[in-house]
Amino acid sequence: MTVSGDELRDAARLVRESVVVGRAVMLARWIGSGRRPVTAGQVLRKADVPAAGAAVGVDVPPRLRTMANIRALHRPWCLAVATGLLQIGGGWVSGGPALERWPPGDADLLAGWLAALRAVCAAESYPQDEDSVRLLAMALLEVLREDGVPRAGGLWGPVHAALHDLCDRYDKSSWEPLHAADRYYDLETGMPLAGLLALLAEFGAVAGRGQPVITPLGCWAAGHLAAGLPGLADPGLPVGEMIAEAARFCDEEQRDHVAWGWLAERQPAEAAREILTAAEGMSPLLRGVAVGVVQRLGEEALPAWRELTAAPRVGPHARAVLAAWDQGPEPGDADWDWLAVEAAAAALQDKGPDEALSRVWDSMPGTDLDTCLAEVRATGHPDAAELSQEVAEFAASGAPRSIDQVAGLKVSLAGSRPPIWRRVRLPVMATLGDLHDVIQLLFGWDGDHLHVFQAGKKQYSDPLMDLDETRDEEAIRLRDAMARNAGKISYTYDLGACWEHEITLEQTLPRDRGQDYPVCVAYKGDSPVEYWCEDDPEEPGPFDLAEVNRKLAALGEAEE
Repeated sequence: MTVSGDELRDAARLVRESVVVGRAVMLARWIGSGRRPVTAGQVLRKADVPAAGAAVGVDVPPRLRTMANIRALHRPWCLAVATGLLQIGGGWVSGGPALERWPPGDADLLAGWLAALRAVCAAESYPQDEDSVRLLAMALLEVLREDGVPRAGGLWGPVHAALHDLCDRYDKSSWEPLHAADRYYDLETGMPLAGLLALLAEFGAVAGRGQPVITPLGCWAAGHLAAGLPGLADPGLPVGEMIAEAARFCDEEQRDHVAWGWLAERQPAEAAREILTAAEGMSPLLRGVAVGVVQRLGEEALPAWRELTAAPRVGPHARAVLAAWDQGPEPGDADWDWLAVEAAAAALQDKGPDEALSRVWDSMPGTDLDTCLAEVRATGHPDAAELSQEVAEFAASGAPRSIDQVAGLKVSLAGSRPPIWRRVRLPVMATLGDLHDVIQLLFGWDGDHLHVFQAGKKQYSDPLMDLDETRDEEAIRLRDAMARNAGKISYTYDLGACWEHEITLEQTLPRDRGQDYPVCVAYKGDSPVEYWCEDDPEEPGPFDLAEVNRKLAALGEAEE
């Protein structure tokens, strides 16, 4: 969407004049050169909320759970953080670098405003889909932009239709946005989207009482709010550009949705051949995405895999895929080592040398890093020399290395009386899938039921369970899950009985090379009875720390 310079200036002017920006500036000036403590949720503590409300002219109820529940205060808070008026770090908030030179230029101001609007939409969405309110806002702005004045019968009908189109475009369920719309229903007037119109009015995207009108800022937002959502790739895109677009997303389902727009007008076998041929000249990161897209085409892609078995870069992937389909011999050690270097080189591009070091350490033979890196170079992978150098330089830099760190977790069974908890240590580079295995042993569960991790607004589980709205638990490290969620996540086992476990990161410790991991270091309470029957009650068995640690050590050895 092309926007003229005058339209950009009008949009930026409306940002400066908006209610939310005025309150954000007042909040930042209230904090000033001092600092205030923040909660794990990155908002002010309850004790400071009344003073903050008074500073910006917002009434604060006498009883509140969190500042995030006071929309008139939380919305400007999000904008202040997004624009640099405030900065958060180390459990404190203070005046940010933008405070002294406020207001910034038009481009920076609009970027911060858009980031704040997305953050507010995510905060006001339900946990299952943090994009639900954003999609609802996009639908509303689209209707106002296209129709101008609402049609007879109100906004809800056209917004509902636009929402379904958007959900199809971005591979989203419409249930969550429709459910989120209930939060914005005005009981007094009976207007379905009154609260959402108020939100957009606070941000300057909508104006007018009773007869809402989209502003130039709202028109600009309508063209930019979709950034970051996985839209269908144009079928006319060159294959390399399609893969690069898919690679912007971490989730396989999102990548597949992007690729589907391109694949839909091609025969699977021909599409697979075109993608794999192009992948030969791609970087390890993009090649991995391309290989994943073709793998998920299934059996129809087998002819293309057979044609590429001798290709220098795609060949090892092709031989591994064909073996998995029982269409070829099992790859030898040379292929597996080459693929391990490919994955580490992709990790270097995607996440940096710390992640690449972890991949090398986990997958290459050798008991020390020098030996592992020698094995990397011996594979003949075209990126081996660069990977080896980057990892060696990082290891020698003195920067903290994740492979040397252990997470000290407290896992508590929610609602248990008396309390039941376990303290356990395991590598920070363990995945949530690894943590699932650990929790099963810590609490004596038999593993016969579904489970889900809740990390912020995202859910993770075993992809073989095929649970809706969940991501692959093997694709996220414990380190990253904790860092993104203030050191707290949860785990629910048996989605019928709902045994909920609260998981807290209590400390990060240096790894003891003489200690087996995972290891349980403390506990309280015996493991609960998983299948309790009122007619034939069973007493919980005593917790045997030594036996549990023997099983944990065996688990750790199996994972290595």
